Amino acid sequence: MRTRALPVVSALLIIASLLSTVTPAGAQELMPKPDADAWLRLIRNDKLDLILPQVMREHDVDMWIHVTRAGDPDPLQYEFGTTHGYLIFTDVGDRIERAMFGDVFYGSGAVEKIEVRASTELARAITGYDHADVDFAVYDEIHDYIAAHDPQTVAVNFSEWLAVADGISHTQYELLMRILGPELSQRIVSAERVITDFRSRRVALEVAIQAMTLEMARQRMVEMVESIVPGKTTLGDIGGRIYYSAVSERGREPMATSWIRDRNYVVQPGDFFAMGTGAELFDFDFASFGVDTKAHAYILREGETEVPESLQRAWDNGKRAQAIMREHMRVGMTAGEALAEIIEAMEAAGYLYTPFTDDPTDDYRMIQEVLGDGDAPGFYLDLHAMGNNGGDLVTVGPGIAPFRRDRDHLIMHPNHIFAFEYAVHTNLPERPGYPITINFSNPQVLTPNGVEWIQDPNYGIFVVQ
Repeated sequence: MRTRALPVVSALLIIASLLSTVTPAGAQELMPKPDADAWLRLIRNDKLDLILPQVMREHDVDMWIHVTRAGDPDPLQYEFGTTHGYLIFTDVGDRIERAMFGDVFYGSGAVEKIEVRASTELARAITGYDHADVDFAVYDEIHDYIAAHDPQTVAVNFSEWLAVADGISHTQYELLMRILGPELSQRIVSAERVITDFRSRRVALEVAIQAMTLEMARQRMVEMVESIVPGKTTLGDIGGRIYYSAVSERGREPMATSWIRDRNYVVQPGDFFAMGTGAELFDFDFASFGVDTKAHAYILREGETEVPESLQRAWDNGKRAQAIMREHMRVGMTAGEALAEIIEAMEAAGYLYTPFTDDPTDDYRMIQEVLGDGDAPGFYLDLHAMGNNGGDLVTVGPGIAPFRRDRDHLIMHPNHIFAFEYAVHTNLPERPGYPITINFSNPQVLTPNGVEWIQDPNYGIFVVQ
């Protein structure tokens, strides 16, 4: 079995091989692996020193109280380490003061430069020593600290919809309200907006981790393509989905996400498909940096020497859309502004907009209705935040998509990592009435220069022989 890719892809492979090192066993690595703890410490300190003051002031938050508890995992462990108790950030004008009223064992976790700490008596109460005999007055220490600062807006880690901002338990919330008292508790708001920006605004090392993770995934993708054996390899083996098959029936109602997606389906000559794989540079548990990348491949049929013209034209429509969209994302725009500007530019270029609902069956019917039997291609987009966010509907950060309009107000800041994900639909003469829809996806980063590539942005179709 042989594989062939476009020349630019081959050039990138050569560059990657020059940058890699070879272990004694002959296995390749990108470079000596960085120390995860050292890098994470740098990231945490930079985010607290540089990002936190910005987001608290932009959202008019005077104080942020982050409440955690032993045995109850904290969604912000990536940012703070393991903390048990009341981590409090207060805007005192020239800085954000850090206080930790924490337990005996973990205290402030990974948060450095703590200026105020709990007394031994309070730390023992938070830990749970002699719980039944604790005098509630021990918590006056927290109340007095907060009251002395007299914050007008106090953000707390609860949220109706954003899981990463909803770490406080019901009993902890009730205890905090009791500690604050009637007057201060009236100043409580959700910390979801602060947490959204605090996590999604990236520092340089986070972009580096994302780029290295994506390069690991790209190398695995190339190896996966080289391993494909027509008539033997299944979609499950390659994380694949069929977009077009010259030989196989779909077996179900068509969907916008795929033509065939049975993991047991064996790929055949005449199949055009997308595939993906994962990678992990550092294990940050549920906060690990993700990979939302698709590569495209076609298996030549007997007598073919290249991808059929209709499929190549459909793919080219998709690649052309990427260049158009790239010009309409800029630092300082809101997600809603970018969505409107991209739609306008794409329609001006002759594309028909299909505002997906994220229901694959209904969305495919929309494609059929909008495209009709014409030659104009259609498109949808889902340029969602990436990094250690994942890509589901509770992703933190700006999301440019018709089904993420609740993110329209979020501003795209420098180092915004996002999945450059969209699909383009094209009518095929070989499949009248059933347009092909090709999903493109590769995380990239938005900087003051515009959208910068930190991963191969789909240079071409892999050809499998």
